[in-house]
This record gives sequence, structure tokens and C-alpha cells, in this order.
Amino acid sequence: MKNGDKKKTEFMGEGVSIGELVQQLKHCRAAFEKELVKYEKLLDSTPDPMLFANTRNEIVLVNREFEKVFGYSHDEIIGKKIDILVPKRFQKNHAKLVRNFFKNPKARTMGSHLEIYAVRKNGAEFPADISLNPLQTEDEILVTAAVRDISKRKETETQVELNYYIQKVINSMLKVSLEPLSLGEQFDRILDLILNVPSLSLQEKGAIFLKDPDADLLTLKAQHGFTPENPMPCTEVPLGHCLCGKAAATSKLLYAENINSFHEIHDVDIFPHGHYCVPILSGKKLHGLLNVYLQEGHKRSSREEDFLTAVTSTLASIIERNRAEEEKKELQRQLVRAEKLAALGRFTANVAHEIRNPLTSVGGFARRLDKAVRKDSKEKEYTGIIITEVTRLEKILKNILSFSGEPAPSYAENDLAGVIEQALRMNEDLFAGKNIAVKRDFTDLAPFFFDRDMLIEALENIFLNAMDSMPDGGRLLISTGVQGKGEERTAVIRVQDTGRGISRKNMEMVFEPFYTTKGAEHGTWLGLAITRKNLESQKGSVAIESEVGKGTEVILSLPFIKHLT
Repeated sequence: MKNGDKKKTEFMGEGVSIGELVQQLKHCRAAFEKELVKYEKLLDSTPDPMLFANTRNEIVLVNREFEKVFGYSHDEIIGKKIDILVPKRFQKNHAKLVRNFFKNPKARTMGSHLEIYAVRKNGAEFPADISLNPLQTEDEILVTAAVRDISKRKETETQVELNYYIQKVINSMLKVSLEPLSLGEQFDRILDLILNVPSLSLQEKGAIFLKDPDADLLTLKAQHGFTPENPMPCTEVPLGHCLCGKAAATSKLLYAENINSFHEIHDVDIFPHGHYCVPILSGKKLHGLLNVYLQEGHKRSSREEDFLTAVTSTLASIIERNRAEEEKKELQRQLVRAEKLAALGRFTANVAHEIRNPLTSVGGFARRLDKAVRKDSKEKEYTGIIITEVTRLEKILKNILSFSGEPAPSYAENDLAGVIEQALRMNEDLFAGKNIAVKRDFTDLAPFFFDRDMLIEALENIFLNAMDSMPDGGRLLISTGVQGKGEERTAVIRVQDTGRGISRKNMEMVFEPFYTTKGAEHGTWLGLAITRKNLESQKGSVAIESEVGKGTEVILSLPFIKHLT
């Protein structure tokens, strides 16, 4: 065979081989594409989003669930960096974690308890659980990641955790309410419990206000997180003003993410913050308000509001229980006082009656002797002393009989300012002798019905106490006014001195009969006891406010009765 024919034959044989190879290649391609379709179907059938990334941090493959969850199409995401799926605040640390994974690739299952967040194409974040697996190919190592949106699970876990803390805090609050603490001390402990719940995004600053029973005003009762250098911005808030006042007035929880136009009372330089202002309600009755501070820009949270609402419901129960206990103690005190006064009244009345007759005889004979003896004699001096002491004893007996009896008011229409002026005139020489300046601030009140003599006696007792507290002189201010509305109106008399004041210990006893901090030369020590009895017999009241070294204020209240029925 010639060389040319040999080469031709070889070429033809090689061509047949190449054709066979091409056919084999086609069969392999078809088989590969078939397997690829099966793999893609298998990949798309997985319930979780899946992606494949290379060592350059690039996404090379995703499944349909990925497109559905993250919002990217296949063509949009292929070739992009994985960082596009990570919130910006985590991207720096995430890149480091990816590098470490490829240095030492190993599988990581879901349920690693890591706080992981992913971000969708529209920028929305969601909590995620991610499993990682290294995949060795002919060319390089890939990482396969299965991503699971755990928003619902996280929400359930958070709700379970919140329910746990709600129950824990409320149980602790109830335990605190049973401890022998004042209401303010209980509130301090409760604020500490509320503001340290780990699952809530609250600042460690808050306050509890109570509604003033006599005014449309919230008064600060407890605070947490403030210091003398950085004090609580508000200690009193009128209802309807500022965020707290509006929440209380409307009985609705109010929220603010920053200092807005509702903050009428705050200074412009106050620290940035937001608020939850939650009324403390029992039914429709407002007891006060819980105010917790937030970081500026904090987003409103229904679970935080649920927690705070549960807390304020418990606070309302604690406040009502505390007030019921106080009312019970006051009733017990009144009962003891009534029993003691009844026994004391019977005893003193008997003693007074036994003494009055012989004392009247001594006084009568002393006055007759006084007329018979010479003016310049020693006997004249003695009879004068006897008459003075008898007069003093007669006044004491009068007070004792007045105290031991049951006063029946003699109502008549009187001008309050005129009656006060009469009581002042009766003592003006004593005021002048002790260098006490008397000031007046009378409200123009229409005449109303009260017992004139009882009020004068009450005022005289108060004036005498004021004079005793100002031995070196001072100032006495008497003012009048009206409190309340409609049929609940009361006339108020305030007698304020600049004397020594009364200590807290003595304040608890000032209305007790025969109790005094003065010496024996100052009478029966029944003045304030008689004053209270006279006022209470007319459905009125008497109260005292005092501070040692600054003076005392006595407040008398009488019903503003316009017509007798």
C-alpha cells in the first residue's frame, strides 16, 4: 500500500473514532443535563432557601425558595457577594467569619443559638438560622448554606419569654406589696424590677406618679435612674399637659420616640429620650401613671406595651390595697380615740362637777374679802392672787366640761371674715405685747351657716398656741379661701405662724387631749382637742402642717352651707 493510501486510511479511522467520541460526548452531555435537571429539581424542592458560594465570597447558585424568600431573581443574584444578604451593621464581622470558614471548612448545623439576621432585596431584615456545609469540587471548595426564616419561631419564643417575665415581675411586685414598707419604698423596689427585665429595650430610668385626690395633678412618688446631678425632669404634671398629663387625662397609653411637641414641661436642654406613659387604672378610676424612658428613636413595641399594661394593673391593685389598709388603720385609730375620749369625758366631767361647787365658793369669798381689805395691805395682794388663780381654774373647768360634753352647733348665717376679725380683736393686746405682726388675706366670701362661738373658741386656741411658739415675736398670717365645687365646697381658714415649728414625732400627738410640749403653767392642754371637736361637730376638719425652725400652719375647713334644711 502506498504511503498516501495509508495516511488516508488512518485519517478515516481517526475520523470514525472522533465521531464515536463526539457521540459519547453527546450522550454524556445529555446524561449530565438530565442529572442537572434532576439536581435542580431536587434543589428547588427543598423547603429552605439555599445558596452556593465560592471562596471569593460570590454566590454561584441559588434555588427557587431563595428567590422567593429574598426577592432576587436567579440572574440578579448570581455573581454577587454574599454580603448583599447581610445587614450592614454585621457585614464587617461576617466577611471575617467567611474567611475563617474557608480556612478550616467544617459543617455547621442549624440550631447553633447564634443571633443571625438576613436582609431581603427590599431591605427588610428577618432573624435566621443557617446551616453550612463545605463542598469540594474539581476546581475549588464551595460552601452550601441553607437559610431558614425563624421570625415566627422567634416571635413565639419572645412571647413565651415575655410571659415568663411578666409573671415573674408581677409575683415579685405582690411579694413587695406584702412587706412592711411605705408605698414610696414599694414603688422604688417595683421600678427596679420593671426596668431590669432583660427582654425589654427600656432605659434604666422611670417614675411612678400618683393622682392628687384634691387636684387635677400628678405628683411624683418614686423614681429610678436619676441622681441629684441629673434629676427627674418633672415632679408635678397637671392633667392634660405634657405627655404624662395627656396619658392620664385620656386614660390611654401614650408613646413618643423622641422629645416632641407633647413635652410642654421639659427644658430644651434635657437629655434625648422617648417614653411609654401608662395610666394606672382600676376600672375607670385613675390612680396615677407609670412613665418609663426609652432610647431616642426606639420603635414602638406591642409586647412592651402588653408588659407595662400588666404591670400597671398590678400597681392599681397594690395602691388600692394600701389605701384600704390606711383607711382601716385610721378607722381603728378613730375607734380607739373615741373610746378613750368617751371614758376620759365621763371621768373629767365627774371631777369637774365635784370641783366646780367648792371652787365657786372660794372665788365668791375671795372677791368679798378683796372688797373689804385695804388697798395698800398685804392681804389685798393675797386676795388678788387667790382671785387670779380661781379665775384660771374656772377657765380650766370650762374647757374640761366643754371637752367632755357633746357639742351641739348653734347654726346661724355669719360673715367668716367678720368672725375672724372679732377673734383677732379679742387677742390684739396679747399680739402687741409679744411683738407679733398680724397679716390678713381674706377671700371675698358670701355669708354661710356655721357656729360663730365654736369657731371663735377654735381660733383663740390656735392663736394662743401660735403666740407660745413665737416668744421673741414674729408674724401671723390668716387667710381664707374655698375648695371644691358645688355642694362639696368648703370654706378654708389658714393660720400660719413663723414660730419654732413642731417635730414629726410631736405632730402625731398634737390632737391628743392633755398632751403638750409646754410646761404646766400653760393650762389644760385641751386647746387643739377642743378645736377639732368643735370643727368635727360641724362636719368640718382641722389639719396641721409644720416644719421645725420654720413655723406651723393650721388649716380649718367648714362646709360652705348656704341654706339650712
